[in-house]
Amino acid sequence: MKDLLTTFAEECVPTSILDGCQGIDGVLNLVIDIMTIGIGILGVIGITVVGIQYLTAGGSEEKTRKAKRRLFEIIIGLVVYAVFYAILSFLNINKT
Repeated sequence: MKDLLTTFAEECVPTSILDGCQGIDGVLNLVIDIMTIGIGILGVIGITVVGIQYLTAGGSEEKTRKAKRRLFEIIIGLVVYAVFYAILSFLNINKT
């Protein structure tokens, strides 16, 4: 008898984005890929904005400190997502 998780993963999930009928692992892979692209785009935009803020601080210690703090927060967010992605990739053996 198959266990419940294997049966659930093999079921057909109709989607309008993916061709035909995909299992739940195909849908999860799509969601993870879209999240990765979104996080990457937001990370680049965030670092660019912080760079502009840092360059336009004009020697103001407060503005420089805020820009450095924001850069640190963006980097922490990217690291947290990288750990999240690594854990999901490890758990999802069928990732193609």
